[in-house]
Amino acid sequence: MEKRRAIQIMASDEKFEVIYKDKPVWIEGVNENTANVTVMGTCTTMDVPFTELHEPGARG
Repeated sequence: MEKRRAIQIMASDEKFEVIYKDKPVWIEGVNENTANVTVMGTCTTMDVPFTELHEPGARG
């Protein structure tokens, strides 16, 4: 995923499925090279590189 797309998802009123290491995550914030995400169904938050975030079915 690109930083630009992570910002779009975070700012949207719509819900988008985003995956990190086979787990659904919620984008909480965007930094220079990483996104701060929460693993759905947990209280686990972490900073992960944009390149490791994926939208199922999205190209690239």
